[in-house]
Amino acid sequence: MKSKILIVDDNTFYLSLLKTILRSVNAEVFMASSGKEALQLFNENDFALAILDIQMPEMDGFELAGHIQNLQQRDIVPIIILTAYFSDELQMFKGYDNGAIDFLTKPINKTVLISKVKIFLELDQQKRNLIASKVSLQKSKAELEEKQNELELQNHELHKAQIALKESEELYHSLLKTSPDGIIIIDLEGIITEASNIAIELFGNNISKNIEGIHFKQFIPKVSKRTFLKIYRDTLNGGMAQNLEIKLNRFDESVFTGEISSSQVKGNNGELKAFMAVVRDISERKLIEKQLRHSERMSGIGELATGMAHEINQPLNTISLIIDNIVYSLDNKTITEEYLKTKLNKVFDNISRVKKIIDHVRTFARDQDDFVQATFDINKSINNCISMISEQMDHKDIQLTFNAEAEIPNIKGNAYRFEQVILNLLINARDAIHEKKLKSLMNFKNKIEISTDLINNYIEIEIKDNGIGISPQDLDKVLLPFYTTKDPGHGTGLGLSISYGIIKELGGEIDIQSKLQIGTTIQIKIPIQ
Repeated sequence: MKSKILIVDDNTFYLSLLKTILRSVNAEVFMASSGKEALQLFNENDFALAILDIQMPEMDGFELAGHIQNLQQRDIVPIIILTAYFSDELQMFKGYDNGAIDFLTKPINKTVLISKVKIFLELDQQKRNLIASKVSLQKSKAELEEKQNELELQNHELHKAQIALKESEELYHSLLKTSPDGIIIIDLEGIITEASNIAIELFGNNISKNIEGIHFKQFIPKVSKRTFLKIYRDTLNGGMAQNLEIKLNRFDESVFTGEISSSQVKGNNGELKAFMAVVRDISERKLIEKQLRHSERMSGIGELATGMAHEINQPLNTISLIIDNIVYSLDNKTITEEYLKTKLNKVFDNISRVKKIIDHVRTFARDQDDFVQATFDINKSINNCISMISEQMDHKDIQLTFNAEAEIPNIKGNAYRFEQVILNLLINARDAIHEKKLKSLMNFKNKIEISTDLINNYIEIEIKDNGIGISPQDLDKVLLPFYTTKDPGHGTGLGLSISYGIIKELGGEIDIQSKLQIGTTIQIKIPIQ
């Protein structure tokens, strides 16, 4: 049975050209001129590879790639992205985040395209062989058990089944070893019984040492024990765990950031026999995410400049007035020791206030990955953000109110990352009100309301504005990286995406409700730890 390839491009000429180029490969080629048509074909066929153009109306290549990878009951499909221009690192990161595994630039180099396609077709054939081998292996084992109880005259057939079983097992082990992923098989005692060559390289870090026969806990550092326990429980109770981030050790004691997906391996009678885990090194991806978070945080620092000047000017003005009073008293020779001590204490209080403001902003601007997680007060963090932006709200005539629930317990995490989320949401609310003010002929009272509450073992933070709102077609996309509803030059498209990732690190969720010309309500739910 031939493997199937899907090519998607809204340019019919380019579709025909690609199909002509792919005649030399042993595959059945399907064509689609839109994302909707492509998804319909995916529901009807099992494709070995998809080649997608980026620039398409209604649904671009990145969005289509995301939909393809989210299709239920389907294996992950390799995706090659076609682009008419050179992709920078951010665009490539966006493609990889949506499931792309390679990029090709138009006009297509025929030799390069055919070479890459043949590689993925070969991997697809290996996958099919692996599936067929596992089915054949299970069938052969069942036949073997039945034949062992038959009469001696059936020994010849039994011998043939044993040969077929051995060949099937050898093929299965061969395909496992040569898998392009880091695959390990772990028995119920935690011992690694089999590992792909990629997994051996990943954990060995180029040290020629096999990992088979070693307990998997050797690769789990202390900081990852809780995460590993979650992976184990999810796999044991739910059958699988998907794409969970974890720190892992190598043989040389170096640490890398990994992503693990695991599933159960069951016997013929449905009994649990082992666990299979796919391990990927995502250290480079985490470095890019860190750089993006820092860029977005520095953008927020720029937004605070006006408010910071006001917050510092107030105590400086107070200090100036106190010194004037002291000088006046000295000139009139009415100063006393008690009076001087009182005034100087007030000076020191205001100096301390300025120092705290500067220290907080300086800490906020630092690389937050350097901070060790600790318990912090959510209400206090929100008040810190309000103090940094309140002057801007006053300048734009926006009434900002905070209704805090006093009984909220502290949570464990990075307080400065949480403050980055609140600050980003407040800036978005401010901009939404300003945009509505510019486009609306109606007079309305500018309002932003923040509240915290404790409901069913969850801390709920709600930020509500009466700004311009978000259209229904944009609402499902605003949490995606690089997607923004702001005018060009006024948004990176990373703020909400990074905020979502920070809240996920705390085990929480973000829900957005919005109506055009009425306003937006964002609710954050964080479980009590």
